[in-house]
Amino acid sequence: MKFNRGSGKGRTTESSNLNENMFKETFQSCLDVVFTSLNFHGNDVTFIYCAGLIDNVMLYNTVPARLDEYFQLPLEDRKDRSSITKLQLPSVKPIETLEQAEVEVFSGKLLILFKADNTVLSVDISKKPQRKPEETTLEISFKGPRDNFIEDIMTNLALIRKRLPTTSFVCENFEVGRRTKTKVFLLYINDVANKEVLKYIRRKIDSIDIDGLYSSTQLEELIDENFISIFPRYTSTGRPDYSVQALLNGRFVILIDGVSHALITPVNLFFLLKTAEDTETGFFYNSFERLIRLVAVAIAVLLPAFWVALTSFHQNQIPFTLLATIVEARKGVPLPTALEAILMLLLFEMFKEAGMRLPLSIGQTFSVIGGLIIGDAAIRAGLTSPAMLVIIAASTIATFTLVNQTLTGVVSLIRIFMIITASLFGFLGLFVSLYFLAIIIGRVHSFGVPYLQVASRLSIKNIFKSIFKVPEKTNKSRPSSLRPSDQTKKGGST
Repeated sequence: MKFNRGSGKGRTTESSNLNENMFKETFQSCLDVVFTSLNFHGNDVTFIYCAGLIDNVMLYNTVPARLDEYFQLPLEDRKDRSSITKLQLPSVKPIETLEQAEVEVFSGKLLILFKADNTVLSVDISKKPQRKPEETTLEISFKGPRDNFIEDIMTNLALIRKRLPTTSFVCENFEVGRRTKTKVFLLYINDVANKEVLKYIRRKIDSIDIDGLYSSTQLEELIDENFISIFPRYTSTGRPDYSVQALLNGRFVILIDGVSHALITPVNLFFLLKTAEDTETGFFYNSFERLIRLVAVAIAVLLPAFWVALTSFHQNQIPFTLLATIVEARKGVPLPTALEAILMLLLFEMFKEAGMRLPLSIGQTFSVIGGLIIGDAAIRAGLTSPAMLVIIAASTIATFTLVNQTLTGVVSLIRIFMIITASLFGFLGLFVSLYFLAIIIGRVHSFGVPYLQVASRLSIKNIFKSIFKVPEKTNKSRPSSLRPSDQTKKGGST
């Protein structure tokens, strides 16, 4: 066997009579595409592959050995190239066009060009760079599994499949992006998921026409009709076990190749306040945790605006002792209360952003120590009062109870809006803005599921199940707000 190796480049459109020159022209600008010429018993063959995306053991050992066996067969048995499938090479298929060849090469496939008749076959020897499943940084796991999603879509699908070994678990494959040709998987339980929502999501993904897909947020905006709404219609998770919970409850999971988390939809506000670790704690304590999160959202949104309205317009409602303390603390502060609150909020947001961008070990220290030092310096310089610093700090810490980062950002924006209205009209402005906020949230839908709807049939039981955790023995129905095909279940949690 003679061996000669070189690199090739190029691009054309389409051909029914492929040859080596066409391939070299097509891949002429691709330095990582390699052309390797071999000779088996007088028969010239060219290997075309993308370095770094293939299994070198298969390339240098397995495939040449199988081809050597193939060319030792009688000529009559080799007239039909389909006979090569008997040599136990993985996923052998013919290549008819240059566009098809491009997709195969950049998917980690090996193209085998038989020069005698210019026949081209594709063999799957792909071995793309990827890391092993490990604990996600999105959601801390105390008792739950730690084999979390990575950037490879097939590995992510396998992590869910091993937890759902049933034929009712369906995976639909889509290809999005004219250039990136990104794989997108839509996952659902066939006899549980709402068929109308399924048709809608399927139609929206099919209608996407874009150059490239490279992030989950990009996909969210492309398939969401009201893309300018600030409220998240999806939640993301890096944990396969949480994805399985969502699927069993009638939700849909979307996987994107190259993205290390999954999207879950439809969602409502109460679902966004739940975490993957909720199922690992008892229902009494977990119900208390969920109640704390609800209170934390209220504190994060309303506390700064309430304080601004109280100290600017309604001082007569403050106990005299506290009022005296506030007045004494604000001596020398040149800024109005509302501007002081907004500046402190922006300062805390800046610290949070800086802490996220720095390396993990440095970022945590910077956020805590930097906040303490600069906060103390701001009080000493007379730029803010101790009471305002405590109010803003409590409001900021309350947002840390939220898992969904998009919702955290939404809370930050609403908080500033509330402060502005409260600074103009006092409690009246606060309550009016709260009223309009409720109307806006009430108009938000996530694939037909109202954002504030806790159940399709309002009752004390359904509301209780939506907000608190229910003991597993009594939780035998799926969330009715999702309108699942199969309403009943045994065990599980929303």
